[in-house]
Amino acid sequence: MIRRRFSNVRTMTARLLLVFGALAIAISMAMVALFNTALHWGEDAVNERSLMMSKEVAVARYLTGASGPIEIDRITYAYDNPADVPGFVPKHLLKEHFAIEELHLELGSVYVLVTEFQKHGTTQPLVLVAETESVEVTDRETVLLNLMIASAAAGIMMIVGVVVYLLSVRLIQPVKELGDQLANLKNDTRTPLYMADSAAQEFVQLTEAFNQHREELDTLIRREQAFARYASHELRTPLTIVRGAANLLGHSTKPEFVDRQRQRILGATEEMQTMVDALLSLVRYEKSEQSVEPRPLSADELQGIVDLEQSAADNKEVGLTLAVSGTPQIEAEPAVVKMIIGNLLRNAIAATGKGEVRVTMDDRSLTILDQGPGLDGIECGGHGLGLLIVEDLCQRYRWKFELKNRDTQGCVARILFPSSPIV
Repeated sequence: MIRRRFSNVRTMTARLLLVFGALAIAISMAMVALFNTALHWGEDAVNERSLMMSKEVAVARYLTGASGPIEIDRITYAYDNPADVPGFVPKHLLKEHFAIEELHLELGSVYVLVTEFQKHGTTQPLVLVAETESVEVTDRETVLLNLMIASAAAGIMMIVGVVVYLLSVRLIQPVKELGDQLANLKNDTRTPLYMADSAAQEFVQLTEAFNQHREELDTLIRREQAFARYASHELRTPLTIVRGAANLLGHSTKPEFVDRQRQRILGATEEMQTMVDALLSLVRYEKSEQSVEPRPLSADELQGIVDLEQSAADNKEVGLTLAVSGTPQIEAEPAVVKMIIGNLLRNAIAATGKGEVRVTMDDRSLTILDQGPGLDGIECGGHGLGLLIVEDLCQRYRWKFELKNRDTQGCVARILFPSSPIV
C-alpha cells in the first residue's frame, strides 16, 4: 500500500526533479573539472610549442654571432652558458640533454627548455626561460569561466527537469496503454498496435517500430511454418518410395528384383539423410554464437552432386556438363550445399525437354543454365522444395540468388557468394 502511494505520477515527477537537481550539481562539477584540466593542458601545450619556436630563433641568432644572454621576446630569454641562467632554475635540470619543465615560483609560472645545438662542429648548451604568467589565464578569469560553465550546466539541467515534470503525466499514459495492448495481444502477432495521433511523436514512432517488429516476427513464423511444410513434403516422397519398395519385396524373391528394390530403398534413405543433415546443420549454423569456419566448395564435391542427378538427365536424354574455374569459400555444410544445388539441378533438368544443362563455378559464383522454355514456361517453377527453399537457404547464408531468362533460350540460375565469408 505504501509502495503504491509513493509510485503515482505526482511522487514520481517530484522524484524526477530531485534526480535532475542532483544530476545538475554532479554534471556542473564534472564540467568544471574537465574544463580546468583542458585549460591547463592547453596552456602547457601552447607554452611548449612557443618555446620550441623560440629555440629556432635563439639558435639562428647564436649561429650568426650573438653570445651570452639574449632576449627573444618580452617574456622569453635564451642562454648559451649555464652559468648565466637565473638561479631559480634547478641545477639538475641544466645537466639534461633535453628537458621542458614548468616551474611554479613566487613570481609566477616559468617554463624552462634545456637543449643543445651545433656551432662550428661543437655541441653548445642552450637554455630558454619563459615567464608565462603574464600571458596565461589569471585566477580571476578562471573563476569566472568556471562559474559560467557551472551555471550553464545547472540551468540546462533544471530546464530539462521542469520540462520532464510538465510532460511526465502525458508521457506515462501512452506507455501504460501500449503495455496493456501488448499484454492483450501476447499471442497475436498480426493485429497492429494503436497509438493516438495526439501522443508524442516518439511514442508514435515506438508503436510503428513495435508493429514492424511484430510483422517481421509474423513473417518469420510463417516462413518457418512453410519451411516445415516443404520439408515434410520432401521427406514424404522418399518415405513413399521406401514403403512401396518394401511392399514389392513381398511379391518376388528374384535376386534382380530384390536388388532393384533394395537400391530404391537405399537411395530414398540417403535422400532423407541428406535432408535431415541439412536441417540439423542449418539449426547449428543459426544457433552458433561463434563464427563459422569457412571451407572451400571443391570441384569434387560439386561433381558428386552433379553425378547424383546424372541418371535423371540420362532418362530425359539431357546433357549434363560441369566446368570449374575457381573454388569459392563458403560456410554451409555439404548437406546444405547438396540440397541447394540438387534442387536447382532438378529444376533445370525438369525444365529442359531437349538440350543441355551446364553447370559452371568460379571463385565468386555458381551458375546453372538450362535450355527450357524460360520463366514464362509452365515447367519453370520448382520441384519439391524447389526455388522457395533455395531462396530461403541462400538468404540465411547471405548469398545472392538470381533466376532469370537467358538471352537465347531457357533460364539461368546463379548464386553469388560474398567476396569474403561472414564471420
